[in-house]
Amino acid sequence: MLSDYYTVNSRRTEDETAIFEVSLNPASVVYRGHFPDMPVAPGVCNIQLIKECVEQLTGRRLQISHIARCRLTTLLQPQKHPDLQVRIRLLEHTEARVSAQTVIGQGEATYFTLAFDAHVQQPQHRNV
Repeated sequence: MLSDYYTVNSRRTEDETAIFEVSLNPASVVYRGHFPDMPVAPGVCNIQLIKECVEQLTGRRLQISHIARCRLTTLLQPQKHPDLQVRIRLLEHTEARVSAQTVIGQGEATYFTLAFDAHVQQPQHRNV
């Protein structure tokens, strides 16, 4: 959904944590409005980035139903911090529900944390 906001470069698993290596695109249209002179990654785009990584991990389309924790710990500026890790720990993963704790950061630095529950979206069937 955020086609020019970021690129997933790789994905790996360490213990019970999935780690996505992503690169933010400083030229993304998102930053024209947030903010042109000093681009900052919008929280809502960070939530969407995390959701899309969890969808890749689970192979399911999700709709976030509850956010237990959402914390911006440091401004995330794409010119200063284009290469990031999205760390995902699934707490629950069933046919109907996903619960996850996530962190966007790099090395020891943490920029954004999110813990959420999501419902698995069922494929829509079309009547012919």
